[in-house]
Amino acid sequence: MLSVVTATSAAEPITDRTAVADVAAAIEAAGSFALDLEFMTEGRYVPELSLVQVGWGDTESPNVAAIDPLRVDPSPILSLAGAPEVVTVIHSAQADLALIGSQFGLRARNIYDTQVAAAFLGMGDQIGYAGLVERMTGIALDKAAQFTEWSRRPLSDEQLRYALDDVRYLPGAWAGLRHDLEERGRLRWVAEECDRLAATWAERTPPDEMYRRVRGWNGLRRRSLGALRAVAAWREREALRANRPPSWIMNDRSMLELCRRPPADEGEMRQVRGLGEGTVQRYGHAIMEAVRAGMDDPPPPPPKVPPIPPVGQAWPAVLGGIVQAGCREADIAARFVATRADIDDLIAWWLTEDHDDEPPLPLLQGWRRELAGQAVIDWLHGRTTIAVDPSSEAGVRIVEANGRH
Repeated sequence: MLSVVTATSAAEPITDRTAVADVAAAIEAAGSFALDLEFMTEGRYVPELSLVQVGWGDTESPNVAAIDPLRVDPSPILSLAGAPEVVTVIHSAQADLALIGSQFGLRARNIYDTQVAAAFLGMGDQIGYAGLVERMTGIALDKAAQFTEWSRRPLSDEQLRYALDDVRYLPGAWAGLRHDLEERGRLRWVAEECDRLAATWAERTPPDEMYRRVRGWNGLRRRSLGALRAVAAWREREALRANRPPSWIMNDRSMLELCRRPPADEGEMRQVRGLGEGTVQRYGHAIMEAVRAGMDDPPPPPPKVPPIPPVGQAWPAVLGGIVQAGCREADIAARFVATRADIDDLIAWWLTEDHDDEPPLPLLQGWRRELAGQAVIDWLHGRTTIAVDPSSEAGVRIVEANGRH
């Protein structure tokens, strides 16, 4: 018998394969489901999956179930997140999809992140689940069990109820969001963005590229940069092997200093600030091997980005203003649409004067282009200009160069 509930009472987590298969079949037949994961991150590099919750069926009173991944393999259910014919609804999906990708090798498809969807409706770019549910359904959720240590067993009825509430009210909230998105013609935008994010979140940075995440990496000389690449790759592999945060092995600041002035031996390594005796005793030999190998095989120097010439010094502010104007009119947070780096990349391309060969910049793709990217291109081509308009949401409006708008 399935441990499935539709009322507010809790159910025991599913712990046998037959029940998991039955729930998976029911979800597949329904064609859509709400998904949430509980996991433990403290002291771990890769989170430990501790509970899987799903909801499917009627949006107002869905079937809900919890699966105990410590007792049974949840793959038959989680694999449905990668099935293009099944819609998966998750709130704030980044950590969930990263875990599914790293532990189960799954690339989620046909995903709708309700936090992303809410951002396209002017609710801010990081609305919490409880706030979304209250806004969309009027239901105030009890947060008493939100700091549960989910790997402990048994879970109390209160803890299970809290966990199941994460999928009990999500279908109803999504139904309201979907209706509003369709009315404003933005459902396709959300689908595009969620698909892009799902692909990004499922990817793990290769060990040999981890050095680029260390602040100050691009200020090193080539041999030091080679050392940093090798040491950062070693640290990443060791962190994954031990499932411990990389900073527990060696923090970024110490690693950067170590590689800036590479030590000749473990004795000199002890002089690096932040490297304790225990670190040197445990990892000193491996670190020195990485330093030496990396110095002999440095990566190519990072490409130099030419400075913006005087003629274009004002462009970042102007293009940022155009993006802001489009975002204010659409009631979408500007940083959700384009970062300063995105604008700088676009300007760098434009200055090459190869305007017919557009690069795959985010601002020139999909919904971002519709919202603001095309307006930016039009301004760069001289087709439009910006006029002050205190009556508009942004305080400015885009007009054709001949004065029409």
